[in-house]
Amino acid sequence: MPTAEEVASVLAPGGRLAAVLPGFESRGQQQTMAELVAEAIRERTHAIVEAPTGTGKSFAYLVPLIQHALATGRPVVVSTGTIALQEQLIQKDIPLLQRLWPELRAVLVKGRQNYLSRRRLGVAHDGQQALFDTREDAGALREIAGWAKSSEQGDLADLGWEPPPQVWRQVQSDRGNCLGRRCPTYDTCFFYAARRRMEQAHLLVVNHHLYFSDLGLREEHAAILPPHDIVVFDEAHQLEDIATDHLGVRLAEGQVRYALDGLLNRAGKGLLADPRYDSARPAVVAARTASERFWGEVAGVVAKSGDDTVKLVTDAPLENVLSPSLEALARDLGALEARAADDNQQQELKAQAGKLVTMAGALRALLDPADADRVHFAHCPKGRGGSSLAAAPLHVGPLLKERLFDQTATVILTSATLAADDSDRFLFLRRRLGIEGGVAKRLDSPFDYQAQAALLLNRSSLDPNSPRFEQAMAAWLADYAATAEGGIFVLFTSYRQLQAVHDLARPALDKAKRFVLRHGDGMPRAQMLELFKRTGDAILFGTSSFWEGVDVPGNALRHVIIAKLPFEVPSHPVTEARHRAIEGRGGNPFMERTVPEAILRLKQGFGRLIRTRSDTGTVAILDSRIATKAYGRYFLRALPACRTEFVDLDQWAPATAGPAGRTFTRP
Repeated sequence: MPTAEEVASVLAPGGRLAAVLPGFESRGQQQTMAELVAEAIRERTHAIVEAPTGTGKSFAYLVPLIQHALATGRPVVVSTGTIALQEQLIQKDIPLLQRLWPELRAVLVKGRQNYLSRRRLGVAHDGQQALFDTREDAGALREIAGWAKSSEQGDLADLGWEPPPQVWRQVQSDRGNCLGRRCPTYDTCFFYAARRRMEQAHLLVVNHHLYFSDLGLREEHAAILPPHDIVVFDEAHQLEDIATDHLGVRLAEGQVRYALDGLLNRAGKGLLADPRYDSARPAVVAARTASERFWGEVAGVVAKSGDDTVKLVTDAPLENVLSPSLEALARDLGALEARAADDNQQQELKAQAGKLVTMAGALRALLDPADADRVHFAHCPKGRGGSSLAAAPLHVGPLLKERLFDQTATVILTSATLAADDSDRFLFLRRRLGIEGGVAKRLDSPFDYQAQAALLLNRSSLDPNSPRFEQAMAAWLADYAATAEGGIFVLFTSYRQLQAVHDLARPALDKAKRFVLRHGDGMPRAQMLELFKRTGDAILFGTSSFWEGVDVPGNALRHVIIAKLPFEVPSHPVTEARHRAIEGRGGNPFMERTVPEAILRLKQGFGRLIRTRSDTGTVAILDSRIATKAYGRYFLRALPACRTEFVDLDQWAPATAGPAGRTFTRP
């Protein structure tokens, strides 16, 4: 078990890490966190550590984890919230630490669907004329086959391009379509090779989605990860939302459509194109008809609500015409197994039948809104995508306590934003996730915010939801950007308001020759961010995905402008149900949940600005409620202490702003 002395020998000034990494800077906060992690491992307890940007939290948890794994031979797991952090760990941090521990074996664990199945590739290649109805799909299959000959790992990420989903679906590794040791390609199987690497590793790096998928599969004795006693959740502020998704049930129209098209699409291509399987074709047609009718009714229910998400209720149930059709088709596929040409065809039929039965069962569960422990709702995005049904747990805390915290000796939760107040108690986090006891600490920031950052607050009376606010914000932004040096993030909580302010401000920004990027214009987020960094003084209008997980140090980001406090949408059925549960026990949902949740999101947005000791800049919060409402003090108390100045947005509002002489306090 790692001791405080062993941790310090690596991370302290003049320690082992400094000896192999020229320029390594020992940080007190990093050592404190590493000692807390080591203590939790020794005591077989849990830990909560809020580690602000600049702490060096990756090394702080990796060092004691590695020491423990090498000493005991037991694997340890690190789960991250973003691909960027996974890549940082695998490509940068862990290789640096392998200079101290060259025997360390670390693996990036991915879901099975990321790996190519050699056997299924052969089946698809032999039957491509029946499976694919376009030259493009057949060409994609040939390219995948050529890549498979030279690929070492068979990982989709190494392919270098995104194959059509209908093609990859035919060749990916699939738990329900696996022959295991009976497979003729078992010895060269990409997935099982990856699994062997995983089972031999000391350190497993996963993402939160995979970890919670694994947590759900453990009860089916089909876990992805090997047994382990220690897991670190980095970016742990995301856990409640991810657990809500993965510990519930969901079925989408697209899942059913893909399954049916894989059997027999409208062009007559698919698994059942073989004349031997003619008898099952009517069942596919019947299931497709039932699916179109059912999902059409779902879309109609959602449309009547005026929103894109609506709670399912017991007094207006949807008629389940789909499950019986899927089950009837599954029975027909089962009857065809005896006619299969070979083991491969038999396995394909068996696997597809199993998927149909699973979907039918999931749909029956989803249409039982009387389940008091779950919130059942339908979703149909306006203008794009298909309908879906979901049943999310009302509270994930009890589930996580039972399945994660009570079953795992040491769970470490860390992030730059975990506390919704200024204490070490983490009460909001504990209630949400069901974590009890253990050690907990909020670390001080290594940055001097008083010298590095300024906070600019709006104290006007403008309603942040009004068109007048949008007009005033656009006019103020144009003036602000005219003299602001470096890049600017303008962050919104809704795309509608983003577009309104962007359209109003854009002519003036173009006239000032400022390069403008707008989230939602079709450019991928990663490409947009890279272009923003390269430009150096661009202005980026962004929504939720730019509030966190974005690292732009230096002059490329000197200003973060936040339009509104990031309160969660109260109309979502899960949010509504959780608020009603708080009211049911006599609590105040706004103060108990809405405000703490918004505080954590605001801390994330604020954290985009200062990424290194040399960064400087301004965060402007234009929602006057932070300065005028009683609850605003909780938001301000949660932010780093820095010099504060004020602006009155009324001066830029159409009814009061003069043609000239408009001034505001600029840091």
